[in-house]
Amino acid sequence: MTSGKSFFLWGILNATPDSFSDGDPLAGVDEFVARGLRLAGEGADFIDLGGESSRPGFSPISADEEMDRVLPTLEALLARTAVPISVDTRRATVAAAALAMGAVYVNDVFGLQGDGAMAQTVAHFGAGVVAMHRREEILRRGDILEDVAAFWEKSLAIAAAAGIDPKKVLLDPGIGFAKTVEQNVAILRNLHRLCSAFPDREIFLGVSRKSVLGALCGEPDPRRRDLASVVVAQEARRCGVRHFRVHAVAMARQALELGDAIRGR
Repeated sequence: MTSGKSFFLWGILNATPDSFSDGDPLAGVDEFVARGLRLAGEGADFIDLGGESSRPGFSPISADEEMDRVLPTLEALLARTAVPISVDTRRATVAAAALAMGAVYVNDVFGLQGDGAMAQTVAHFGAGVVAMHRREEILRRGDILEDVAAFWEKSLAIAAAAGIDPKKVLLDPGIGFAKTVEQNVAILRNLHRLCSAFPDREIFLGVSRKSVLGALCGEPDPRRRDLASVVVAQEARRCGVRHFRVHAVAMARQALELGDAIRGR
């Protein structure tokens, strides 16, 4: 999956009314499909499709409602683009339905440590998984890097026990999830350490438009943080990160290709 390309862009497609930067209560399947096709046209390597917001303070929905949001859009996109699709979900039932239709990855914000059936579901379909670091509340004590590494080790053990292809397990430090601004910055500042600590694994970074960027650059509007998102992606690329979850695919691709060219990659 990772041979032949220096980096991969996962275009964000939120089929939700309440996502923090692009939620639209009036949008329907046609609009979501159009957004997905725009991401594909901008050069997305994957489309990451989600039906339940995971922003701070989100309102949980049922599995049936999540599938009602995700599956029609997934079906339409599979018929209209060859770009592989990931389903962003915490539920094994939703993942199973999406993978059965043709999705190839599950982006699990609980890192295989939430729904007990998730790892077996991913393995059953021969799919890949993004295992994101997560905790339920902000803890100000302790070393955040050690916490991320320990969480990842547990996720990797669960994936291995289930029989998931190790080459298809991507590790996400979970920027913005139950972390202080200082902890988020510590992770971003030390991505090279995480890459070195897991040399046989691929690191996945989802920082696009997040509030930590607003805190650092003084921009309250998430939709005006694409430049900041690309700057952080460039720094992460220098550390060895190759997978980026982004809103502005074309901008990110141009910046990362330029950076790689300057560095001789």
